[in-house]
Amino acid sequence: MQSRRELQQDKKNRSAGKSIRNILIAIVVIIAVMGIFYLISNQPRAAARRQTVSIAKKYAHLKDPGSFYIYNRESTYYTIAGKNDNNQPILVVVPQHGGNVRVLKQSSGLTAQQVTQQIQQARRPQKVLKAAPGVFNDKVVWEVTYRNKKGQLCYDLVNFKSGKVVQTINNL
Repeated sequence: MQSRRELQQDKKNRSAGKSIRNILIAIVVIIAVMGIFYLISNQPRAAARRQTVSIAKKYAHLKDPGSFYIYNRESTYYTIAGKNDNNQPILVVVPQHGGNVRVLKQSSGLTAQQVTQQIQQARRPQKVLKAAPGVFNDKVVWEVTYRNKKGQLCYDLVNFKSGKVVQTINNL
C-alpha cells in the first residue's frame, strides 16, 4: 500500500505527463495549420508557374524550365527562365491576361545576377530583395526591389538590353 506522499507524487507525475502531452499535441496542430496555410497561399503561384511553363513550351520550345518570376506594375507578367531546344538560355515573358508572349535570349540582355550587381554597386542597398523581369512602356525591364541604407523600400526599373535605369521609386 502506498503512502499518502507517494500517492501525491504519482498524481503530480501523471499531471506533468498530461501537460507535456497536451503541449506536444498543440505544437503538432499549430505546425499542421501553418503547413496548410502555406500550401493554400502558394497554390495561385504554382498554378501561374504551370501555365507559364506550358505557354513557354508551346511558343518558345522551352525544354528546361528554371526560375519563375512575377512582375506587378500596370499589368502582371509571369516570366520563366530556362533553355530552349537549342540549349540556349531564354526568358519567356507572358502577360497574365493574354497578349504577346515575348521570348528573349538571355545573351541579348542582363541576367538577374548582373542587374542585381549593378544595383548593389550603384545604390549600395542594405539588401536586394528581388529582381523580376516584366514589361514597362512596351520594353522589357528588370524590376529590382531593395532596401536602401535607411531601410526604406525602393524600386529600380532597369532596361533589359541596355542596363539603363528607366525609373526609380525611393523611400516607400
